[in-house]
Amino acid sequence: LCIFGETHKEEDVGAKIPSVVVTRYYMKCYDAFILRDFDKVRDFAERFISQNLNNFSTVVLYHRSFYFGLISFWIGRETNKKEWVKIGTKTKVSMEKLSVLASTWNFQNKAYLLQAEEQFCARNFDDAERLYDCAILSSRKHKFVNEEALANELAGYFHLDTGRKYKSLQYFCQAEEKYREWGAVEKANELANYLRSN
Repeated sequence: LCIFGETHKEEDVGAKIPSVVVTRYYMKCYDAFILRDFDKVRDFAERFISQNLNNFSTVVLYHRSFYFGLISFWIGRETNKKEWVKIGTKTKVSMEKLSVLASTWNFQNKAYLLQAEEQFCARNFDDAERLYDCAILSSRKHKFVNEEALANELAGYFHLDTGRKYKSLQYFCQAEEKYREWGAVEKANELANYLRSN
């Protein structure tokens, strides 16, 4: 790791300042999730979990918790490992509580998206489809353009994985438009390239 221009061994930094290593693993995991690199997601998610984090789903770290919940559902679905789905479910419950007790404005769309991913894992496709749409509408209503883009993208993958390619393209088009509106040009271009090739 390079800190203030000096190179250090990860284990040395981790022993002195564990939060630096935890944050690094999370950010690598997050980047891989956004870029849809499953092998890197799984690798860094396992490293993140290995740090023995008992309470990473607190209000202060809700952003980390939200994305790690989505990541956990993806890993659980791809590997058929229930322990990952359990992590996602735990995060979903936290977001549901935050939506009711803290702020519907900030957390409702996140709770819907986690619920959709949970139903996708459980193969309850009708419920998943409805919840993806709820996540998209809630994100739009509460002006979270980035999360509206993400909800559209994940809905696109849901439809693609369940054999509805034409419907997936509609969601991917919306995701591309919203990523561009948010300023995530590289991500928008990635989706535009995918759309042109299909």
